[in-house]
Amino acid sequence: MSKNHNEIIKCPECQTEGDFKVWENINTSDDPELKELIRSGQLFMWKCPKCGNDCIVFYPTYYHQPEDKMLIHYIPDAPLMAINFMKTLTHDPYDESIKLEKGCRKRVVTDMNSFREKLLILDHGYDDKVIELQKLFLLAELQKADPSKKIEQIFLNREKDGTTNFAIKIEGDQWGRAEFSSGNYEHIAKTFKAALADDKEVLINSDWALATIEKQM
Repeated sequence: MSKNHNEIIKCPECQTEGDFKVWENINTSDDPELKELIRSGQLFMWKCPKCGNDCIVFYPTYYHQPEDKMLIHYIPDAPLMAINFMKTLTHDPYDESIKLEKGCRKRVVTDMNSFREKLLILDHGYDDKVIELQKLFLLAELQKADPSKKIEQIFLNREKDGTTNFAIKIEGDQWGRAEFSSGNYEHIAKTFKAALADDKEVLINSDWALATIEKQM
């Protein structure tokens, strides 16, 4: 079930207060129109009714897409309690009578870029564990090619023309692009098949990828 409530927030520019709808839980079976609104970022945007200033409002939310057996909990700087709760969750976060689908993947993301990336991965039908491993191998290649360049983050990215690549955030707020290779994706999926079969972890990030590679070495 989807669940929301209104909160009063204050414009950082003119200090005017206004209502903002916070979505605590999003279920796309109940509200399919929210699929696009969360992907576009509109559910986190608020426009000041007085000065028109656009504000991004970050708040924790559960995103449940039952038709694809996916539950994502976006919670900035996720505490261990939230991670452990997701691991043991077997029902809708706000309604225990609604059981999660058999085989439902559960994920925790701690920043908005990672949240958007998980949704993009879901839309493409990829395995986020393979993508994280692919990003780590790409990072190693880029650092070997230019050790002086400090790479802060890598994200799967979709361009306006629909093509897919990796967006690379470099120190100093610079951005670059790298090719997404479907061949590399398939090779990694095959190489790490046994490790990928284990889906008990909910925080799938670079730390998870590094630990997975170390176990296989």
